[in-house]
Amino acid sequence: MILIRHGITQGNKEKRFVGRLDVPLAPEGEEMARETAPLLPAVDRLYVSPMLRCRQTAGLLWPGMEQTVIDDLRETDFGPFEGKNHEELQDDPMYQRWLAGEMVVGEPAEDCARRGSRALAALADDALVHGCGRIGVVSHGGLLMGMLTLHGRPARQGFYDWYPQNCGGYRAELVREPLELHILGTAGRTKA
Repeated sequence: MILIRHGITQGNKEKRFVGRLDVPLAPEGEEMARETAPLLPAVDRLYVSPMLRCRQTAGLLWPGMEQTVIDDLRETDFGPFEGKNHEELQDDPMYQRWLAGEMVVGEPAEDCARRGSRALAALADDALVHGCGRIGVVSHGGLLMGMLTLHGRPARQGFYDWYPQNCGGYRAELVREPLELHILGTAGRTKA
């Protein structure tokens, strides 16, 4: 399995929360994906988040490959923080409570991770039905970090220890029972 985070968007460049905002790749994100494509092996099946930035990235990484959209691969919902950055929110009391770990808005990270777990199980079953030897997944940083926190082996200390660069991620062996991703190495871009 090849797990890849989408290419960079304008919101990523501005450090904005762009979880559920359906934004396109920035021109730099398109170029990033074109440069990354030769670094990735061919895949038998390609699973993507429904968000435009992931579908665009997948099309540039594996041109002509049919994309299987899995809704549960979408990014975290940041609620009223969507489209804003830290500087714009730093004086918001609700944002300060959220930074302190209190769940006051949006989707809890644990719920996103569980959704990622459902997506992983679904695509594992689908890949088995279709007899796939190697599959690709293009999704989002938060979703991938949550999924790997639950299923990545060997386990890492925390959520951000799994942080993938834009157009970067991991090569892993997918085990269905128990559901695990045995990390074989990195994939795509490894430096910002």
